[in-house]
Amino acid sequence: MKHTIFSTPLISDALRIFSILALKVIRWRVIGSLPSTKKYVIIVAPHTSNWDFFLFLFVVSVLKLQPSVLIKHTLFKGPLSWFLKYCGAIPVNRASGGSLVDKIKKMYQKKDQFALIITPEGTRSANPNWKLGFHHIARSAEVPILMVYVDSASKTIGIENLFNPTQNIDEDIKQIKAFYDTKKGVRPENYAS
Repeated sequence: MKHTIFSTPLISDALRIFSILALKVIRWRVIGSLPSTKKYVIIVAPHTSNWDFFLFLFVVSVLKLQPSVLIKHTLFKGPLSWFLKYCGAIPVNRASGGSLVDKIKKMYQKKDQFALIITPEGTRSANPNWKLGFHHIARSAEVPILMVYVDSASKTIGIENLFNPTQNIDEDIKQIKAFYDTKKGVRPENYAS
């Protein structure tokens, strides 16, 4: 069974039409397409505003993407728990034993198709010190990183080519940040390279 709300045909079609129209009304467009490979880590930057979330929701719907996202385990209560899981959310308890990277690696190994979204900045405020979990996960699971960007200067949400992580994490992050430094978030003042 597919796990996201976007996989229900009637809802999926309605949301897709709504998303296409919404992007046209606000004059934003999607550039690029999803890769043919079925497993990757998606990073989204610059993450400078809550509006980034809505823009990316439109893109997810337009492209019929079915991503997963990590969310604090404390939010998984009652009906909200079912809804979050149905939408592809994965509960995370950082206090529990074991490595989160290892747990996610096993998810990649078990599934034929898996895309996990991570915002490396970890906040909507300026943060030059990116969280490196996305790199550790991609390298451990032996999957590429799909770079997705928000660029308010051109009003585009773009899907860039896949980036294959190496053992040289410092050089990889330098290259990835150099790419994102050419983009402007919805609130550029909240981005730090």
